[in-house]
Amino acid sequence: MEPVVSVVMIIRNVEKYISKCIKSILNQTFENFEVVVIDDFSSDLTETIIKRFNDKRIRYFKNEKWLGISKSRNRSVKFSRARYLFFTDGDCTVSKSWIEEGLKYFKNPNCLGVEGTIYYVSKDYEPTFSDHVMENRHGGYFMTGNIAYTKKAIETVGGFDENLTYFEDRDIALRIKKNGKIYFNPEMMVFHQRTVLTPKDYIRRATSVKNRVHLFKKYGQRNSLMWRILFPNNILKILVPPLILSSIFLKKFKNPEDFKLLPFIYIYVIYQRLQLWKESAKERVFLI
Repeated sequence: MEPVVSVVMIIRNVEKYISKCIKSILNQTFENFEVVVIDDFSSDLTETIIKRFNDKRIRYFKNEKWLGISKSRNRSVKFSRARYLFFTDGDCTVSKSWIEEGLKYFKNPNCLGVEGTIYYVSKDYEPTFSDHVMENRHGGYFMTGNIAYTKKAIETVGGFDENLTYFEDRDIALRIKKNGKIYFNPEMMVFHQRTVLTPKDYIRRATSVKNRVHLFKKYGQRNSLMWRILFPNNILKILVPPLILSSIFLKKFKNPEDFKLLPFIYIYVIYQRLQLWKESAKERVFLI
């Protein structure tokens, strides 16, 4: 019997999180599903941990080289056998009724997708500066940490944009919304496990701004200058470096991991702005 739902995950080096993630997926109130895992060339023990589950519902595919998030997502769509594709990430856990809650909304004839709630660690957790916070409490972000689409809806718009290395989830949602409705169900819950940024991770995040350029070019052309100024607070930090110390008061610095990142904040804002300007020039988009 073909599965009704394909749970789809793109993973890379998630040995710390993947066991808890898969356990939560396998423990669903709705049972007719498969788990399609695309491992984007992990170099840790991720593969070993997944194969220990020895569950026929898990279909594991490892890329022969690093492909990146968008190409890997398109592979996952190709390998999925079900009508409905539920996306989450390897460093998340899903609620017990996650699939069941999502399927409720697909009963609407114009429903092409269902977006769910993402809590970082828990509903009441208070993150500090070094936490890699991924949350979506009210909808509208369309994060693939917790969203479901019909396979046909994804195929109709041509899949994920392989030119994007970030915000590819928001991009495909905006294209799918032109053909139908993406609902938000707060009871379709995912919890992002706690992940702490190292200085290297923190600086690497600055490169994601390049994808903002591509999204602005596709969807955000506006005449107002204010729409073309990204992260104005970071511009102030570049012009007035002592403002960086304000992060200690505006953000929560509580543990050694937080203070390890403090010397890298200025490097981050400079590197982010250079990446923005370089990509804007390349794409002939005016952003500051």
